Amino acid sequence: MFVLTLFFLFYPFEANAKTVPHHQKLLKDIHDEVLQFGINKDPDLIKREFWMDLDGREDNKEEHIVVMRYNDGLNLKMTVQVTYFSKDKGKRFVRFAKDTKLVQCSIKEHDLEINRSDYSDKEMEKLFANILTGIRNKKELLKLIKH
Repeated sequence: MFVLTLFFLFYPFEANAKTVPHHQKLLKDIHDEVLQFGINKDPDLIKREFWMDLDGREDNKEEHIVVMRYNDGLNLKMTVQVTYFSKDKGKRFVRFAKDTKLVQCSIKEHDLEINRSDYSDKEMEKLFANILTGIRNKKELLKLIKH
């Protein structure tokens, strides 16, 4: 009985091995939403840029987000780049880029794997949820403008 208990404690179950973290599902949703904006002239490169308020700070107003999907010749990849700004105290509308963070992924069929991230898992959860909401809001705004 003791051996069976140890076996079940240390044996990696399939369900656990296939469990995808929530932030990874959010990133996949971001990918799908960006694809719905349509393909550019080059189907191997899709680049979308957004300005969003992600941190709620009044002194920098918005962050710049770039979502880029591309083919590196072997694999399909996606990069999410977030640039944070600081305010110039003497000038009301001048902002300076103070930090840029990246999340780099590989895409294989319907799976998305994070290869590199400048964020912790907890930070990615909040960040991706905010980006996804922002992208969906932009899409709704564009629908209103087109009519």
